[in-house]
Amino acid sequence: MNTSLLVYIINFVSLIISVAQLCVASSIFDFIVVNKMYYTSHDETILIDPYHAIIFFTAPLLSAAIAILTIAIPNLPRSFQNFISRHPFLIAVVHASLLMVATIALAFCSLTAAQLSLSIGYYAYNGVPQKFQDASFWYFIRLRACTVLFGLQSIFALSQIGLLYMGIECRYKVIAPQSKEKKELISSPLRSQI
Repeated sequence: MNTSLLVYIINFVSLIISVAQLCVASSIFDFIVVNKMYYTSHDETILIDPYHAIIFFTAPLLSAAIAILTIAIPNLPRSFQNFISRHPFLIAVVHASLLMVATIALAFCSLTAAQLSLSIGYYAYNGVPQKFQDASFWYFIRLRACTVLFGLQSIFALSQIGLLYMGIECRYKVIAPQSKEKKELISSPLRSQI
């Protein structure tokens, strides 16, 4: 499989997972959680801190932005393509740095969602009253889904770093656009044979 195609497939799947993460995070951080109304009845401990919403929304947005930019590189205007071809090292450092930040943020979100689902798990099956148990089960399922989605997203970002920057003989062939002279040199021996 062509490296560029593999990277595009990873970015496309990453973009789809980012949208799914935003949908699941929106269902977790609803009116009840944001207004701190989801708490235990006996000691009024808040079970989901609404401030987790900041990273639960920014990490998928960062990942989606990286994926969109990576997919859109061949369709950028000529001025951007010239800048990319003149400064490949700078672009590679920025891209790798953004991927590392996204990988760390997504892994942190996965760990946080797993911890939150672990703390809510007891109430999802043993909550009193029944409505509290039903609400806990609702959040429990969504936090488990967030754990899996954030983990997958982190693995995809890490695989891009491995494919592109860790010396696995895979490089972006679409970042540096070919010049017209190279295309003519490649096609001229073929013309002489015809």
